[in-house]
Amino acid sequence: MPFYKCITLAGTFAQAQKEEIVGEITRIHCEATGGLPRFVQIQFEEVKADDIFQNGKPSHAVRLHARIRAGRDAATKLRMLRAYTDLIGRVARVSVEDIMVAFVETSYENIMEAAIRLPPPGEEKFWLAQFHNTVPAEAKLRL
Repeated sequence: MPFYKCITLAGTFAQAQKEEIVGEITRIHCEATGGLPRFVQIQFEEVKADDIFQNGKPSHAVRLHARIRAGRDAATKLRMLRAYTDLIGRVARVSVEDIMVAFVETSYENIMEAAIRLPPPGEEKFWLAQFHNTVPAEAKLRL
């Protein structure tokens, strides 16, 4: 957690642009939330031109959907939304009117990483202190 999905028309981004977006989403998320880069997951989904619509018409908009842990304050989420919008506009070279960024919030009780339930926002330090002591051995290999 978090899980970001960037939906674009096929061919919108070259590999280098995807890597730039991945690095910046990870940085923005971690700086805003205090999260660890290890947990930031990002997926690109490319669709055909006849599979994406807005206002009843084919669209070339770029969409960034993020499932994030609930409990962040509104000001933090707004800063993140603005930073992601700026990032997509700069890298994709599309107008802000063609960018949609949205958060779907999930309660910490419903999230598990490496077989450990995530903590509520604000309790990350205690959780991190426990993390390496309680993570299953097979999961430690992936850290």
